[in-house]
Amino acid sequence: MIRGRYANFSSVLLLLLCLLPVATRAAAQATDPKPPQVGVSILFPPGPLIQRGAAKLVYEMRITNYVPFAYTLESVDVDAPPRRFSFGGDALDGLIKLAGEANPARTRKIAGGQTAIVFLMLNFKNVAEIPKTVNHTLYFRSSDGARHALAIEPMVVQQRAPLVVEAPLRGTRWIAGDATHNGPDAAHRRAILFNAGHAYLAQRYAIDWVRYRIVNSKATTWSGPEDKNSSYFCEDAPIYSMTSGKVVDVLDGIPENVPHSGKIAIDINFSNAGGNHVVVSLGYGLYALYAHMRPGTLKVKLDDQVHPRTLLGRVGNSGNSTEPHLHVHIVDQPSFLAGQGVPYEFHSLTASDGVELSAEPHDRMIFGHIGPLTLSKDDYPAANAAVSFP
Repeated sequence: MIRGRYANFSSVLLLLLCLLPVATRAAAQATDPKPPQVGVSILFPPGPLIQRGAAKLVYEMRITNYVPFAYTLESVDVDAPPRRFSFGGDALDGLIKLAGEANPARTRKIAGGQTAIVFLMLNFKNVAEIPKTVNHTLYFRSSDGARHALAIEPMVVQQRAPLVVEAPLRGTRWIAGDATHNGPDAAHRRAILFNAGHAYLAQRYAIDWVRYRIVNSKATTWSGPEDKNSSYFCEDAPIYSMTSGKVVDVLDGIPENVPHSGKIAIDINFSNAGGNHVVVSLGYGLYALYAHMRPGTLKVKLDDQVHPRTLLGRVGNSGNSTEPHLHVHIVDQPSFLAGQGVPYEFHSLTASDGVELSAEPHDRMIFGHIGPLTLSKDDYPAANAAVSFP
């Protein structure tokens, strides 16, 4: 009986939302009589990131439409005193992904029952300029043509400084593959996954480290037989711990994949997606993950204490991987995929600005012009930057 009454009330509310005249909304700007029936939340509150000397906030906004008719998200205004940002039009199109969408349609229309994710990145001159809270106002247009402004609860910025780490690799000609950026092709940045009913973006600040050389006048990651892991310039490179800590997870024995074959040697799940890997607890609820190592090369075991420059293993092509590389990120849970990625910085690296990655068949990587490399301290590299480590 009670359930029936609630259902009837819900139907009446939806009918009123559809029929309430536009003039009523215009007369009451402070209180929208037809508020958008959407839920809006921040996936994970951001903390400051220093990337190429600039301070940034990297975060995601989740919007769910709970009624049968569509809303179009026209713009998002961000008030982060002393700065203000506005995202709309074509620029906003590239920041939105509909949940379950295989091929982004570049649309701001959120149909009934759909969820959209807005991937935001705010740029500041320095950390001191980042406020403790950030306000957002979303502007929607409903199916009747009316415009609605929705101010959500202030977003609290985490005050924890980024973790400063040492280099996981040695030498020159490394590429910081898919380091965090906000382009529509940002694979790590958009890899939202669910576990136990919670949405996680463990790879928010992940980097795929590959090595390049100039082959036939192009910067690429391999030379020789394409289907041999030994043809790739980073294969078997030593991997070192970036921090002190305790080894809390180790997986070995997963065979390497045939590169650029489109096939994975094992059935991928949450436990083995990182292939042969090591997870190090840093304390204070943070974990460093090193993934896709060569089988049989891991040098540490559970409960080992490690320090910067402790040898962990060697670069390989195991797990969810298309060619040899080292995947690293820092997360708030000891899981490759279930946890929230947090920002970190390298104590010392010599790096270029971001480098364009050409889309090639079979996941081949060809890099564009690589500019000069400059020394940085306590910094995180740009997407696909060329990097030399001490």
